[in-house]
Amino acid sequence: MRLIAPMLATAGALPDNTDRPWSFEMKYDGCRMLASVGGGREPVLWTRNLNVVTPSYPEVAEALTAAFGGRGRIVLDGEVVVLDHGKPSFGLLQRRMGVAHVAKPLQRRIPVTFLPFDVLALDDVDLMGASYLDRRAELAELDSIIQDVGGLPITVPPFWENQSGKIMVNAAKSAGMEGVLAKRSTSIYLPGQRSRAWVKYALRTTSSLLVIGFVGSSRSVATLILGAYDAENRLVQVGSVSSGLTVPMRRQLREDFRPLERPSSPLTDPSAAAETFPGVQWLTPRLVVDVAYRAHTPGGLRHTSLKGRRFDVDFQSITWDLTQ
Repeated sequence: MRLIAPMLATAGALPDNTDRPWSFEMKYDGCRMLASVGGGREPVLWTRNLNVVTPSYPEVAEALTAAFGGRGRIVLDGEVVVLDHGKPSFGLLQRRMGVAHVAKPLQRRIPVTFLPFDVLALDDVDLMGASYLDRRAELAELDSIIQDVGGLPITVPPFWENQSGKIMVNAAKSAGMEGVLAKRSTSIYLPGQRSRAWVKYALRTTSSLLVIGFVGSSRSVATLILGAYDAENRLVQVGSVSSGLTVPMRRQLREDFRPLERPSSPLTDPSAAAETFPGVQWLTPRLVVDVAYRAHTPGGLRHTSLKGRRFDVDFQSITWDLTQ
């Protein structure tokens, strides 16, 4: 089965709906996930970088089979989240993301929910050339089936038409969401492409970055040094983070770093480091983390906080615009 790469949104200001129709969705703090079910085959779940993760979320695979297993092939695009008092918690989700085969006790302790916001194929018919609103109408029909079955860890999230970006941002803030997505109501689905037909607005700026070094001891990590590739594919330093690391995380990261240790800086130009750290231990840049921050200056990121590791993002795709 050919895996479909997800369509990606462009960061920017939200439209005001005056020039052409737009629809809005909440931006959830989870992991992008696509799913295929039906067509006489076992369900398959995969991430944005086309890694198959079906064994990591068996309850979602089972629920999809219960709802749609007897139909033609259906392909859904959405987000997998862990809900904590009704709000997505990325900190809890990351405890599931790194587990290749999830046992029942972990499923019960940290249950996940799949939030499909798009349908790309329905009963073996390709819908990617249909408009966003037409695809949403088909998704609503699937949602009624999910509701009829009942008790499934699948929830189709709402969307809104004919609203202003300002109203949606205020609603996202009140709901404690990560941000807002605006999607042109007539837009088709462009797999693997980043399009201005989809616009994302984050209430907090969060970026996926590489860990290129750390400061700490032989048993724990105190500070992570962060990097990314610039427009010329040079590895550059973009800041550091120490806030948000729990004691267990500091110890686990120290163990994960051991095979990545190297004697010299991995930066393309070590003399251009944004900050210097006494006692730094450099690493081969393979491990990806999500970091929230308030501002970016020539000296690096400011007011940073670690959100967690990303097991679903290819380390080679981590880029940074030095002009932002």
